[in-house]
Amino acid sequence: MTTLSLDALSDEQVLARYIDTGAPAGDREAAFHTLVDRYHRRVFAICFEVLRSRSDAEDATQETFVKLARGAAGFRGDAKLSTWLYRVARNVCTDHIRHDARRPATPVADPGLLDDAPSEPDSSAGTAEHLAVATALDTLDPLSRRALVLVAVEGLTYAEAGEVLGLPDGTVKSRVSRARGRLATALAERSRSPRSDATPPPDRTSHP
Repeated sequence: MTTLSLDALSDEQVLARYIDTGAPAGDREAAFHTLVDRYHRRVFAICFEVLRSRSDAEDATQETFVKLARGAAGFRGDAKLSTWLYRVARNVCTDHIRHDARRPATPVADPGLLDDAPSEPDSSAGTAEHLAVATALDTLDPLSRRALVLVAVEGLTYAEAGEVLGLPDGTVKSRVSRARGRLATALAERSRSPRSDATPPPDRTSHP
């Protein structure tokens, strides 16, 4: 079975191909990689949203797909495969948090974030804009902020974000819409407020 024909199949059909022990090993491997390609970005988004660390999210994402590989035969089909996979990802993240809570805290910078750091410092304008957006995001309630990040930043659809958050897609849509409105208002209010770091105008008084 070619990758093209696998792409035309539903998740459940691809999974059935993967767990078919009578199929050639190459076909089973291709089926598994098809599922990984379909869901890697979304699973990573869930893990990063919970763990807030790129390296931890990458570890949790890999562990989620390991659990898929090992537990695929036990998938009963009482929910969509995507919903089951997102649930596994959330459970993996919960386990990571519990494990980290038992370890002594060590303030070490996340190497994933360091890798993404620009080689040159941001301009003051860019830094100010970034801080403005971050401050405005902090004015949102946690659920609305998560919904907005999943849809506007990670690119998930309302239905996909709903599966991540455990909410109907209509609720996610209304949350995102209100969050965008509050974010725009917060940014507009900030732009109208006087800058505390504004440079005073030069003294143009003539001197004898």
